[in-house]
Amino acid sequence: MQSREIELQILLPVFNEEKHIETTLEEIHLSLKNKINYQFIISEDGSTDGTKTILKKLKDQYNFILISDMSRKGYSKAVMDGMSIATTSYLMILDSDGQCDPSEINKFWEQRKNFDIICGNRIDRKDFMYRKIFSQIAYLIYNILFNVPLRDPSYACVLMNKNVYSSLRGYEVLCEYGFFWEFNARAKKKNFSFKEINVNHKLRKQGHTRIYFIRKLPMIAIKHFWAFIKIKFFIK
Repeated sequence: MQSREIELQILLPVFNEEKHIETTLEEIHLSLKNKINYQFIISEDGSTDGTKTILKKLKDQYNFILISDMSRKGYSKAVMDGMSIATTSYLMILDSDGQCDPSEINKFWEQRKNFDIICGNRIDRKDFMYRKIFSQIAYLIYNILFNVPLRDPSYACVLMNKNVYSSLRGYEVLCEYGFFWEFNARAKKKNFSFKEINVNHKLRKQGHTRIYFIRKLPMIAIKHFWAFIKIKFFIK
């Protein structure tokens, strides 16, 4: 049991991260220990490797809230499910693949009262070149449509206050392969304030992306574009 009120919940969507999840939780805990009273929300998305077993082993150690599914529902639904049970004054969403640097969280926390949403900007993005090019092209269109004051609006390293996540949880996700593209656009339409912080982006040591394979990019680009149009012109 926590002796003080929990100020921050950290939502980690997890799918087949048996090689990373224990280290990710440990690194975050060591970065925040005795600094922020926090709690993990783990939204496990039907993993088929040893992730479920590892989380079961770690649950007592970290006392996290666990959402777990037998079959995969997708990244966006996993995030939405985690947001739906958040209760604290602040919520941070991070990917669980070990590429986010937990030492950066304290920089976000220092700015929490000054802005509604604080987003990370990867200053040296550790991704394949084709993914960087795709993101740059998508960003040009996105910026014209929404003018969100972010250079890296797709990155899952976001701290927000309760007003933000309470007003944005539960919507029908249109941008299936780009949750934060849509989330930040919707937040901008609601006039929430933004802050962007430069962060380190670590190289993924093992595994690979499960969505952005190069052969899928044309389909993803079309779906992104159509989702952007609907969000811009048909969503209040």
